[in-house]
Amino acid sequence: MSVGHFEKDSQSRLLAVKEHLKSGTYQPKPVKRVYIPKPGSSEKSPLGIPMVTDRVVQAAVKMVIEPIFEREFAEHSYGFRPGRCCHDALRQVDELLQSGAVHVVDVDIKGYFDSIPHQRLMELVAERIADGRVLVLIESFLKQGIMEDMGQIEPGEREEGTPQGGVI
Repeated sequence: MSVGHFEKDSQSRLLAVKEHLKSGTYQPKPVKRVYIPKPGSSEKSPLGIPMVTDRVVQAAVKMVIEPIFEREFAEHSYGFRPGRCCHDALRQVDELLQSGAVHVVDVDIKGYFDSIPHQRLMELVAERIADGRVLVLIESFLKQGIMEDMGQIEPGEREEGTPQGGVI
């Protein structure tokens, strides 16, 4: 479903999602797997594109949990942070170089998102989030299925990894 199609009947769609969330019956649909080129490489990165409804729910969860976690992050961390972008990071690097720093380290852990252990991640999240309904919802996004080439990997099969491409 496109965003435009969702928007045409958004009131009733959002009310239905609200009821599913309240009753605890909400289940995210499988994400659509697409591959995008990695800059400077012939390799491709997998992305998991959630359905519009799931993106709306993920955005709502993010709005609730982001302020809780945001205060824990390092001051000079810029990735996926509110009010920060790659240009801010570049400005910081430039300021450090201008002040006499001589080294820049760029680290990319290959396959990192594919190897995040669900149980440990949820334990860490539960240290900051007390609402069990929110924890169940977050875990459902970790376990949601993946639709690839019209085949589906069933939810719950993976114990590690999180699809890149969603809001949350």
